Amino acid sequence: MIKRILIVEDDNSIRELLVELLQSEGYEVSAAVNGLEALKCLETQKIPDLILIDLMMPIMDGYAFRTEQLKNDAWSKIPVVVMSAEANAKEKMKNFAITAFLSKPVELDTILKAVESFS
Repeated sequence: MIKRILIVEDDNSIRELLVELLQSEGYEVSAAVNGLEALKCLETQKIPDLILIDLMMPIMDGYAFRTEQLKNDAWSKIPVVVMSAEANAKEKMKNFAITAFLSKPVELDTILKAVESFS
């Protein structure tokens, strides 16, 4: 059952909207602005039950984050939902063992349905 979610999104308005939406649905939510910050969250906070991540971010993008995440046995088991507007991103992510892919722009209902599908 999904209780804790880590959102990794560099766009402030999208990140804040996702945090607000998921908290209003009763989830414990933490957020990071890039992959490097997300790795620090995994090291210092309770392990999330699900990660929602954008691919195109400064400092460390979603691809680099997922590469690092897969190197850690505990972290590699966390389901990952990728959200991206990047062309061919879904195809590229097949090698990264993602759980689900959502094309941006993503409707809030779609995000909730994706999260609830893991519960």
